[in-house]
Amino acid sequence: MPQQWSLLPAGLKQGQNEVLIRVIPNHIYTSGIGEIFIGNSSDINPLYERIWFKKRGVQIYTLIFELVLTILALLIWIFRPQEKAFGWYSICTFLWIIYLGKNLLLEPLMFLDAATMARINSIIFLLFAWTSCLYAWRFANKAYRSFEKLCWGMLVLGILLIILAPEKYLIYLLDASFIVGFSTYMINCLTFPIIAFKSKRIDAILLGGMMILIYFPLGIHDGWYMFKGDAILWSPYATPFTTIILVVIFALRLTDSLKHVELFNETLKTTIAETKAELLESIGKTHQLELKNAKLNERIQLAHDLHDGLGGSLVRSMSLVEQQKEKLNKDQVLSMLKHLRDDLRQIIDTSSCLNARYPENPIIWLAPIRHRFCQLFDELDIYITWNLPEKWLFDVDISDCFAYQRVIEEALTNVVKHSYATEVYISLKFDSNGVLRLYIIDNGVGFNINAVEQAGLSVGMRSIKSRMNKIQANFKISSESRKTELCITKKYLT
Repeated sequence: MPQQWSLLPAGLKQGQNEVLIRVIPNHIYTSGIGEIFIGNSSDINPLYERIWFKKRGVQIYTLIFELVLTILALLIWIFRPQEKAFGWYSICTFLWIIYLGKNLLLEPLMFLDAATMARINSIIFLLFAWTSCLYAWRFANKAYRSFEKLCWGMLVLGILLIILAPEKYLIYLLDASFIVGFSTYMINCLTFPIIAFKSKRIDAILLGGMMILIYFPLGIHDGWYMFKGDAILWSPYATPFTTIILVVIFALRLTDSLKHVELFNETLKTTIAETKAELLESIGKTHQLELKNAKLNERIQLAHDLHDGLGGSLVRSMSLVEQQKEKLNKDQVLSMLKHLRDDLRQIIDTSSCLNARYPENPIIWLAPIRHRFCQLFDELDIYITWNLPEKWLFDVDISDCFAYQRVIEEALTNVVKHSYATEVYISLKFDSNGVLRLYIIDNGVGFNINAVEQAGLSVGMRSIKSRMNKIQANFKISSESRKTELCITKKYLT
């Protein structure tokens, strides 16, 4: 026998707008707030648990799966910023989590009314639909710059309309925004497989297949019920399967990146080996060229030494022979030959004893040159003055000493050959700041320095410049009638 219940709204007395319901146990009734199940608790509890799982439990499990994928993609993007596909995927999935999470709310959020929540949900859904396109395109390594800028502009405009729209037009705007977002998502599910196939990437093709075979059918069903406001969705049931497929896609994407890195490393290793071989070959050729240059420089240096040393001795000997009015006797000829032998020995010593220690003081160092030229200058009535310090104030390399000797010999030889001088002044000074200064001055007829250099006639001057450049010393020469001055300076460490 059915029981009769009386449902009386609050604030009304008996008999006023009273609603009578005949209750039949274990029967389902439909009212304005949904289905009503009435029966014994033992019968209702299993039904309640099934409905709770269907309405809330499945969505909770879905959000857990989605959250795991979001965190995984976000971490990959943080550690590899160049993998922008994972960054956009994490943003897209996080927006979907927020959008679905509203169905689990039992109470409204603080300070937010129903209209504000509807605006927020609409904006989140639009962002989700757009970012689903971006992450899919990035998985295929595609970027449509101009089109994306246009879509961003339209999205910002739509969000502003949703925020600023009056409430009397809000319901129409929310429906329109849902249709736009849903259409964007579905069009992407249809078009992305084509983009993925053209990209020839396995991970993109797999994602495209999942979109067309899973997301698109589920989207049609869930989109219809979401538009009606019903929470019966099929996509949560597919989440475990799509999660496995997405993990495989992630693994393929990372594996492909690692393959590119390994291929780059292998190519780099091969390139380094080839470059090393080319470098060794180049070093070998460079070494051969250096040997040839060294031999050539030695020959040039030997030619300069012969010119400055032995050549100067020959000039002195010729000058002595010319000055002699009588025939030379045996001892005189032998003396000249000994001088030539000594000069030749000095040339040999210069080439083989560059690591030798210089003499104990400048006077002893220049004594052989003074001896040879003073005898000749006496015969030629040339007065020579030597101004030399009694000791070294700082260390001078033996190679520098030989270079200075050659400069002095060449300068004095030129005095004998060309200057017609009657006085010669030679000075060697050591400044307290570590500068060596060598002066050679004569009162000869002088010469045009520029003309001689342009004509290339002075082998001696070129030899002096070459020697001074080799030891990094400064060389200056000035000449006029009655005064020709040669100055050499070099800075040494004190």
